[in-house]
Amino acid sequence: MSNQTRSDTRLLRLNVGFLLKEGAGYSREFVFDEPGILLLEDVAVEGLHGTLRLTRTPQGILVQGTLHTQAAAECVRCLAPFSLPYDVTFSDLFTYDPNTFVARDPYNPYVVDEGGFIDLTPIMREEGILALPIQPLCAPDCKGLCPTCGQDLNEGTCNCEREHIDPRLASLRALLDD
Repeated sequence: MSNQTRSDTRLLRLNVGFLLKEGAGYSREFVFDEPGILLLEDVAVEGLHGTLRLTRTPQGILVQGTLHTQAAAECVRCLAPFSLPYDVTFSDLFTYDPNTFVARDPYNPYVVDEGGFIDLTPIMREEGILALPIQPLCAPDCKGLCPTCGQDLNEGTCNCEREHIDPRLASLRALLDD
């Protein structure tokens, strides 16, 4: 990842007040093309690209589209850092009631607040956390580290002796070596 880290969550806080003044069916596209690292509370993403279509509905604002990004991960086998790409697909309705303005609520991000803004940061953060696999791998065929000397087996073999196993369990060992 690059060295340019920003904690600017205003990028994902969209002013939709002009959409609220339009009739149902009116839509507008928002294009995201942000290089560098963006810090979304406690999740860092690198590069944010894509287009979202915001449409006025009788209930509020419908957000549809896909944003592409990547997050830093560490391979569980070789401990190498790598960037894990993922997509966040939006198809969410942000409700709006002109008679009662709702303050920003961390437990319900799907509302248009009193200033006419919607905040996509909580959704991007949640999707970023969910996009990371429990055991991320830099490559499906990653060989990992030697358990004895720590040599990265993707870069070459080591000179460690293999343990001698009981011949009755050799067929099970063959499964592990594949």
